[in-house]
Amino acid sequence: MYKSFILFYFICLIFSISYSQTIKGVVKDSITQTPLAFTSLVLLGGTGTYANTEGEFELQVKRVKNDTLKVQLLGFETKLIPLSSIQNITTILLNPLAEELNEVTITSTKIDYTKSIIIGEPKEGNIGFTSLIGYETCMLIENPKKQIGKLKRVYIDLKKRKDADDIATFNIKFYKYDSVTHIPGDLLYTKNLYVKPKNKNYRLWINVEDLDVMFLKEGICIGVEWINTTEEKQKYAKYGPMFRYTLSQENKGITWSNYHQTGWKDVLTNHEKYKRIDTGILNPMIGIEVLYPTK
Repeated sequence: MYKSFILFYFICLIFSISYSQTIKGVVKDSITQTPLAFTSLVLLGGTGTYANTEGEFELQVKRVKNDTLKVQLLGFETKLIPLSSIQNITTILLNPLAEELNEVTITSTKIDYTKSIIIGEPKEGNIGFTSLIGYETCMLIENPKKQIGKLKRVYIDLKKRKDADDIATFNIKFYKYDSVTHIPGDLLYTKNLYVKPKNKNYRLWINVEDLDVMFLKEGICIGVEWINTTEEKQKYAKYGPMFRYTLSQENKGITWSNYHQTGWKDVLTNHEKYKRIDTGILNPMIGIEVLYPTK
């Protein structure tokens, strides 16, 4: 009986070892062979990581034969790789996406976008919620004029995290709002926009006027992805700053989260336990400055 147990234990140990490994490698542009910094690598079964500034990554994986690695970066084709086909050290090549031209209506009149309006949740809030590396928080900003405008600046209200071990890097993204599925839809800008915030209480302004991102009639979804750009990646590190949240004016959730682009999920933050605010749904204090046509 005892010998059978020992034999069974060692069989299980060997099986466990054979189905776990550490993958190290580098992600490169398939055409230029340039290392691709901050590429997202996530296992469909769970965990994920980011490549460093040299495109290098390291990922501990299990269930080698049954899982798939998803590799993605804005501006490049997403690649799905069965783990059973990956060696311990590997080079992953991503193909650049072909440039897509937006449909343009040619008119004889030049549109001057000069009328500036700031749009966002107007009520002040002081509740702070942190995010985790690999997660993207996205918020819908509705268009009160139902008139196409142009983004000038984006703001994010932030709160200091006192116990932070490191500062996250933000990747700012812009999406259409899908009125059918009620989630963020297609990207309006297909390049990465990295911003390094400060870990303090303040309003972070990001100038995006040169990006020519349009503010559509149905509004726009602003995404903030949290990325670790440091060489040393602590497993349980705490990252700052925190998002400041405020009570929704219309008591509705307009916020989603997405882990390494594996799918949007509703974020309905309804914290009745906070006695210093009214009960209701909270949304992050993210807003925009919009330029509308003068005529």
